[in-house]
Amino acid sequence: MYDIGGNIRRLRKLNMLNQNEFSRKIGISQGSLSDIESGKCKSSIDTVVSIYQTFNCSLELLLTGREQKGAKDLPELESQLLHIFRELDRKDQLEMLEIASLKLRIH
Repeated sequence: MYDIGGNIRRLRKLNMLNQNEFSRKIGISQGSLSDIESGKCKSSIDTVVSIYQTFNCSLELLLTGREQKGAKDLPELESQLLHIFRELDRKDQLEMLEIASLKLRIH
């Protein structure tokens, strides 16, 4: 049996959000999110789709806890950086790329 609530909790923590922040972003109450994460109730398909669209994650990750990335999985730190990067707007993404490029040239 898949632990969708646990997968949602991991995604929320990966995005460094508390339950109030996460639930507001996906359009449900904090209490409903708490019940889903604890396994007291199942997530609706609408909630899963909202999470998928809001956080740009794969449905496979939400449903199974695994995400197929091809032949090689990303290390946890790279996965976290990619997740955060995808949440930024285009201007901030370009700024982060510039910062990373400067860091690389220094080393």
